[in-house]
Amino acid sequence: MQLYKVLSIDETGKASFKHPSKLFVLSGTVIPEKLKSKIDAKMRALKQKFFEDEDIVFHARDMARKKGPFKILLNSKTELDFYSRFISFVNNPEISFFFVITNKAKASKANWQEGTILKRSYLKILADFTRHLKATKTNGKIITESDPKQDICLIYAHNRLQSEGTGDGSVNGSEYRHMVTSLSLVNKSNYDIDVQLADTMALIAGLKYEIDIQGNKKKLSRVENMKQRLLERKLSDTKNPSLFEVLI
Repeated sequence: MQLYKVLSIDETGKASFKHPSKLFVLSGTVIPEKLKSKIDAKMRALKQKFFEDEDIVFHARDMARKKGPFKILLNSKTELDFYSRFISFVNNPEISFFFVITNKAKASKANWQEGTILKRSYLKILADFTRHLKATKTNGKIITESDPKQDICLIYAHNRLQSEGTGDGSVNGSEYRHMVTSLSLVNKSNYDIDVQLADTMALIAGLKYEIDIQGNKKKLSRVENMKQRLLERKLSDTKNPSLFEVLI
């Protein structure tokens, strides 16, 4: 039986230059399909314990702001307990994360358009996912939280890779078509935990960019330190490597 891995994509910020976000971070969770139900069950139990609702959707911005159903995280002990448990599940060595980051101010100076950011981001994350599949001898499925303005750029990237491959000789179009067997556009009501993890991890990648690339020396909270250590572990894992790529 062929083994499958799933790339689930979300983002933080918007590629639009009219949006106030400084970064556009395309974030992907790569998880074995067979593991997805186990992680979902653990996260549902975690949601029930802390938020009394196993169907609550993890949304990074609301969690960071501790608003609405996440206001319980205003209690520092509760926040530490929650993220300790959350990170222990995500730290599973079979789960990896792919991040593609664009500094929108630099993109604007380089005369990139919104579509340029989106197409290059999707091409990068899909190409590296395909290389990952080839290296691990697995097939893949792609899931993304649908956005009408972005879906066309994702489909462009998918079709280009089906036709031309990665362009560097590592994966040709035929190999891509054989390995990547489906592309699904979903919304939050689909409750895909791997999409929620991609959303949650996107802010952590953005923080790493601010610290490592922009040299922001801000003092991190204990929880922020935990998140950054998680990301560093993922990126340093040579057996199941994650991706942290800055486009511009």
